[in-house]
Amino acid sequence: MRIGVIGTGYWGRNIVRNLSRQREVDSLVVCDRDPGALRSIAAAFPTVETVPDISVFLNDPELTGVFVVTPPETHYEMGCRVLDAGKHLYIEKPFAICSDHARDLVKRAAKHSLQLMSGHTFLYSPPVREIKRIVERGDLGRVEFISFRRINLGIHQRAVNVLWDLLPHDLSMALYWLGDVRLRHARCFLKTSVGKHPDVGFVFMEFDNATMMEGLVSWLSPRKLRETIIVGNRRMLIYNDTEPEEKIKIYDKKVEELEPGDFGEFQLAYRVGDVISPRIDSSEPLSLMVADFISAIREGRPPLSDGEFGLRITDMIEQALQDSN
Repeated sequence: MRIGVIGTGYWGRNIVRNLSRQREVDSLVVCDRDPGALRSIAAAFPTVETVPDISVFLNDPELTGVFVVTPPETHYEMGCRVLDAGKHLYIEKPFAICSDHARDLVKRAAKHSLQLMSGHTFLYSPPVREIKRIVERGDLGRVEFISFRRINLGIHQRAVNVLWDLLPHDLSMALYWLGDVRLRHARCFLKTSVGKHPDVGFVFMEFDNATMMEGLVSWLSPRKLRETIIVGNRRMLIYNDTEPEEKIKIYDKKVEELEPGDFGEFQLAYRVGDVISPRIDSSEPLSLMVADFISAIREGRPPLSDGEFGLRITDMIEQALQDSN
């Protein structure tokens, strides 16, 4: 299978690295307008072909699938060109920066019978997959609310705000854990401290299964924090992606309302039990995601993080932005 990559930035190079290790990828070609970037790719990956002209790249009859790893504002245009050229398509997050564009990409892929993947890498993260198993088994009980923090110092994006840059991570995980839920209400509060685009965002969402979610995304923080709290009516869980070993901790804690002993009496019981940290596989999420895209092409089935999933994420972020301060 011949696979191509458009874009040679940090994430593009990581995708090239993972593709070069895939047994089913017989040849790999990278496209970028920057000659220096292509020379750097050729030096790091001697077996990879490089092409500066996107028209030549897309007219390659042997090219099967393409990874678009370019700035967010170019995703729709690049995606349309790839699909119209008859190639299977992967688009890095954000899938699109408006729902109309996302919906059109899904329609184009269906029209040409092509696989379409949105790059939500966290769906392939072993801790995130373990949390899905925990939720589906009912270990936490009914999920009451999710609270997250994704903050760091930078990196400011030139064409999109912090919600489009960071929220897809946490929203994709929440939808993956909760399953087929729909957004009931969404609102966000944004602040622009540096540059032209908001770099701090507070997000509030409620889903149709009564689960609520709130969180903070920011490019302005003295330390890096990627933490999610899931509170169920049986147990609670904390997922800390920056923790080197115990990324998941399950707390056997809950609050119960007791039967009143006297008229008007109100009592609560607070249970504090064990803390469990399950063993987690150390597989690289990006490697699993790349492999899923290749398998989806070969098997003719949608990948886990398909275009419809990318459209759901785009729709929800857009709804939150429509009701922002």
